[in-house]
Amino acid sequence: MKLRLAALPVLAALALAGCASPDATDSAGAPSSSSPASAPASASPAPSVVPSGALSGEITVTGQVKDGVEAGCVLLSTADKTYLLLGGDPSKYRSGVKLTVTGVPQAGLATTCQQGTPLQVVSIKEG
Repeated sequence: MKLRLAALPVLAALALAGCASPDATDSAGAPSSSSPASAPASASPAPSVVPSGALSGEITVTGQVKDGVEAGCVLLSTADKTYLLLGGDPSKYRSGVKLTVTGVPQAGLATTCQQGTPLQVVSIKEG
């Protein structure tokens, strides 16, 4: 019985060690000591939130606001595309209202809404 109890922490440590990957990063986004450095130490990680202002890739689209199928998801439906609005003034997101929105598409961003191309809103204009 004592041997089984003594082996338990060792097995747990081995199981946790097996979960680590060679390209793991720490909680701050820096490469772990076991991963090869792919970027110079002075390089900073890309921000996860897009700041407002003039940004590269910024677009302006006009469309109608629609509610998404998931609670809290707001869509802007244009003639040829649907955008998931991220950020901005939620009081302007009334279903059926026509808006002109300037923002930055975030095509690679995973969301719980599962509809439309995520668009980080920079500015909103009614009409």
